Amino acid sequence: MQCPNCQTENPEEAKFCMECGHSLESEPVEYIPPPNPTWKELCPACNSSPLQPQIHKGVLSTKELLECDYCGAIFQKKESKYKLKDIYDKQCQFWQKYHNKTLSEEEWTRIGKGGISNEEQLILEKKEREKQQLIEQQAAQNDLVTFVNQLDQGTINLTPIPNPPIILKKNETAYLVLGNMALHEPRAVRQTYGGYAGPTIRVAKGVSFRVGSVAARSESHDELRNIDQGSLVLTNKRLIFTGSKRTVNIDLKKIIAIEAYKDGVASQRENKQKTEYFIGSNRSNLTFTTSGRSHTVPFTGPILKAAIQGQIRQI
Repeated sequence: MQCPNCQTENPEEAKFCMECGHSLESEPVEYIPPPNPTWKELCPACNSSPLQPQIHKGVLSTKELLECDYCGAIFQKKESKYKLKDIYDKQCQFWQKYHNKTLSEEEWTRIGKGGISNEEQLILEKKEREKQQLIEQQAAQNDLVTFVNQLDQGTINLTPIPNPPIILKKNETAYLVLGNMALHEPRAVRQTYGGYAGPTIRVAKGVSFRVGSVAARSESHDELRNIDQGSLVLTNKRLIFTGSKRTVNIDLKKIIAIEAYKDGVASQRENKQKTEYFIGSNRSNLTFTTSGRSHTVPFTGPILKAAIQGQIRQI
């Protein structure tokens, strides 16, 4: 090896010139990647050095590798993709995110330029969809609360029904018709309990008789019974149930209390001792529009209660 300073010939393994002491080691040349480099031209792990192809031949197989001299990243070819197998710094974020990941060359190039893998993109898109769904669900819930409150206060009405299944009175408008409704009422049910009190006397093998009396007691309680099936009509004056066996005609002015359930309401009115239950409203749907947004929801008991109370407030 010739010294560039004094041209003295030195042994090949010499690090300094024997004559003048000048360093014989060549200075490292800074790597300048090409414009818009691929992942092979600029290691995606460190962005400092190109990847060098290596072939490792084994007894049973041959491995095609790409290695980075700067950070020690090793990528093993898996068909048309590459798997990150090793790196010097196992604590670095790149290794924590992508070790043992098998990705396409397009993905490694994208990651090297600050992007993410296809899997990460799918996760982000899923989270964004879930976030958007939560926003829409919350908006729908807020719209429903606003609508029900306005309905309850009587500031808005449901759309009038043009041909209701009842004969309307003068200045009466039908706002709601719910089919497949059930009328329930409490009915008294009596149960009798009996028991024997007294000793048993045995007079022979297999023969015995009892001495004593039978004590009995009776209890009564109410149970809800299905009285009839039919339609429930709400107008600006009345709440009417029409069934095959029963017709219930309730003047809204005489309603004392309305209790809401998930699937209907219970009504208490003047001169009526028993509460009347109208069940099955949630089998029907309600479509409403608030702030330009349209929603369709089951016609639950709380909505039915709000509709009835809203008409009562307008009387």
